[in-house]
Amino acid sequence: MIKPDLLKCFIAAADTGSFSAAGRLIGKHLATVSGNIARLEDELGVLLFDRDGKYPQLTEAGLNLYDGAKVVVDSVERFTRNANQLSAGVPATFTLAIDENIDFQPIAKILKQAQQQWPYLRFNVVCQCVSDIFAAAREGEVDLALTPSLEGNSQFYEFQAIGHCDIVIACSKQHPLAKKRQITNDDLMAHTQILGSALDKQDSLYQVSKMSPSVCCVNGYHNTLQLVQAGVGWAMLFAPQQTSVADIKILAPEFMQTQMQIQYDLIWPKNQPLNEVHQFFIKGIKPIFSKA
Repeated sequence: MIKPDLLKCFIAAADTGSFSAAGRLIGKHLATVSGNIARLEDELGVLLFDRDGKYPQLTEAGLNLYDGAKVVVDSVERFTRNANQLSAGVPATFTLAIDENIDFQPIAKILKQAQQQWPYLRFNVVCQCVSDIFAAAREGEVDLALTPSLEGNSQFYEFQAIGHCDIVIACSKQHPLAKKRQITNDDLMAHTQILGSALDKQDSLYQVSKMSPSVCCVNGYHNTLQLVQAGVGWAMLFAPQQTSVADIKILAPEFMQTQMQIQYDLIWPKNQPLNEVHQFFIKGIKPIFSKA
């Protein structure tokens, strides 16, 4: 089997145009680079460089084999880094569950940073209703989940309170409510309210959220937002950070003397030890909610 070190010398020489420059690039002596390339040529039975001129020139065979050599070296390096991560305790996969009623955009930025730090870790992200998230946590099917704080469920998971999420009441800029200077409870009740379809009607969150007798149910934050933008009705949006959204007006009904908020937790299955990936997400997500 051809050793990757030989291929690295070949690639460096092809990229830099000289054996001495290749040595400087990969931190090896000129004699080592020249010897490794000669050894590689012997093993392959082909001449990779024409050495007649001042600088070595790739032969036709060298040009033909260059791309394949890059693939082999990249694969070996990827394999090695992946193995090093696993041996250091980084999991092969990590499943993150997010309450579907919350704006996912701030969390997506944290996920991008995690992907950059662990490029060979396979991330699974699911946006689900709260009941499905708790069921998945009970079965050990998620590694970490972002959910509203609910009492009486912690017998099967560990949790850490991370802060509050603002709840804003919004409608489209073309909606009749957007034109009113003052908005009463009666005004809200006179128009369709867009509600999360996954909310249990017996749940306290549903009882607090539902205000209008006319309801349009939909799943997920972005689907709710699209219906609001389309003028279907008004909705309570869960926004961990203040964001400006096109065609949306934030309303300030008379009953809202203070900012409406809901407490959020990060949860994980009981007896599951926290690894560095858990800690990364906990550290990254917590400031999003502490600013809310």
